[in-house]
Amino acid sequence: MIPSQVIATGRYQQFFAGEPCGDEVWRLETGAGEIVVAGEHTLVAPHPLPNVHRYRVALSAEWRVKSLDVEWQVGGRELVANHAVEGTRWRAHIESQGHARSQEGDYPLGCEVEYPTHLFNTFMLSKRDFALGGEHEFAVLRIGPPLMAVSPAQMLLRCVEHGTVEGPNGPVAAKRYVLSVPPAPESEGYTFWADEHDIVLASFEGLDTTRPWMTLVEYQRL
Repeated sequence: MIPSQVIATGRYQQFFAGEPCGDEVWRLETGAGEIVVAGEHTLVAPHPLPNVHRYRVALSAEWRVKSLDVEWQVGGRELVANHAVEGTRWRAHIESQGHARSQEGDYPLGCEVEYPTHLFNTFMLSKRDFALGGEHEFAVLRIGPPLMAVSPAQMLLRCVEHGTVEGPNGPVAAKRYVLSVPPAPESEGYTFWADEHDIVLASFEGLDTTRPWMTLVEYQRL
């Protein structure tokens, strides 16, 4: 067996209405021809829905998501979701409060996966080059609460600014992106900064860069 090697670790601080409301601790490792990211995301008041979720995602060497396992605890309820790929099909099994459901659908080449952690933004960016003003639109499987099930959609990523951003280890060169879900207008999306390694440094509530959503406060490349 090829041992795994941790190549990066980090922690995001999350905000709600400008106030800290929790954090997400994660690690990224490689081994046996795949990439694995695991994390724990904790939200507390003043967030309106305090909860804890743990996730583990496996990706190919080309950053294509192969599986996603989720444990979510909220309000005394626990949900477990297991998502896995078989060829170009996506299959999910979800259990909560003694009830189970299954789901499956297409997962064509070039399709992305969105999940409530900014590491999935990294996966999307890693396969694409963006000049200033450049954009990419692609199919996406959106996974999130309350069911942690899949909703197919289209997603648009657009690079809107180059600049220098204060990261957890000092100022770094970065690009700012806007993420939206057509046909919904771009104003319903959100914006974020990412560094040269496609790690999200900071994101914002909507397009207003004075309203923080998540900020990378600890980061180490090993």
